[in-house]
Amino acid sequence: MINKAFEIVNRKVEAVLSEQGYVRRNVTGTDPNELVTLYTGETTAYSVLYYKDKKHMVMRSCAMTEDGPDNEWKTVGTWMFDPETDKEREAESIGSDFAENVSSPMFAQASKVQKKKKKKDDDGSGDPLFFSKRLVAVFPELKDEIKNEEDGYEQFRGVTFAREYIVPKVEKLLSENDKNRISKLAEVLSSQYGYCDMDTRSIITIVILNSVDDEEQKEMLRQDMSDELIKAWKAAEKYRGKKVKPAKKKKPGFMQKMMEQSIENRENYMNQLNQ
Repeated sequence: MINKAFEIVNRKVEAVLSEQGYVRRNVTGTDPNELVTLYTGETTAYSVLYYKDKKHMVMRSCAMTEDGPDNEWKTVGTWMFDPETDKEREAESIGSDFAENVSSPMFAQASKVQKKKKKKDDDGSGDPLFFSKRLVAVFPELKDEIKNEEDGYEQFRGVTFAREYIVPKVEKLLSENDKNRISKLAEVLSSQYGYCDMDTRSIITIVILNSVDDEEQKEMLRQDMSDELIKAWKAAEKYRGKKVKPAKKKKPGFMQKMMEQSIENRENYMNQLNQ
């Protein structure tokens, strides 16, 4: 069943990527615990994997170099797929989600402008709306709430939407102790933190994760969370319940003024998140 499901996912992904000029490559995985496919374009590579032990279907991307993929992979999407209980319908759903990810305008634009050698300071370009849509994999009811938000406001209110709709769902999920969905949530938060922009990263850590009070619930999330996000969450906890005050200025020179202005802008954003 898993081989059939894996091919169903790839058919949907390939249909979208082939239109963008990507070519599916024949690759053989070295790990018997994994199924893998690779799609290469001029500046970007995509890969679909299935981890048999974790029962996870994953799509990821990286930059292309003259020698091929640079192998600095970023996760685009993750779904759980248990061949004992999930069927073709679930595989179709996963394939559709992956295909939607790589067909979005954001991915298409990133693929056009990405250099063949990835910049060290590349923070990704996923915004709060993109992040919220990825959470539909965990909370399907968010789909209608996102649509209502888009219909009702000219600009997506990332912080407000997270507080009003995402945080309550996270709190409810943790109280229900649904380990499979909690694991999925941790994986989505981790993959999106590694990909998305700075505003979205702050929403993930300061708004969503800082809303978790119970230590046992925190530990449940950390079990399937990336080291990068665990570290960021720990750093964000110092902003919990606090309002950041700008430092006093002592006759700064021009360069110091520029630096302090940047710090003050960041602190003002933190204040908005904590209001």
